[in-house]
Amino acid sequence: MKCPECKSKKTRVSSTDHHPIEDFTKRYCKCLSCGISFTTIEKYSNTPGKPGRRKNNCILNDHQCTMIAFNNLNLTHTQWADVYNVSPSDISNAKKRIQKII
Repeated sequence: MKCPECKSKKTRVSSTDHHPIEDFTKRYCKCLSCGISFTTIEKYSNTPGKPGRRKNNCILNDHQCTMIAFNNLNLTHTQWADVYNVSPSDISNAKKRIQKII
C-alpha cells in the first residue's frame, strides 16, 4: 500500500478494526518513510467478481486456431485479430495452442 503523502511503499498496518455488520474493515497504517499515519477502509461486496479467463487460455475454437497456425492466407497477427475480432495476443496464444498439439 502506498503512503498518500510521500507515495512510498514502505508502510505498515498498526491495527485493524473489523465491522461485520456495516460490511467494512478499517486499517490504521503508518508510513515508515515520512512517519505520517493514515487510515484505509475496505468495503465488502456481496456481488461475485468477474472471474475472467485463465492466463494463456484461448477463446478461439480449434478450426480457427488451425487456420491461424497454417496461415495459408499469409495474414499478420493484427489482420487475424481483425478477422476474428480478438486481440493480437489471442492470436499468438491460438498459434501456440495448435503448435503444442501438432
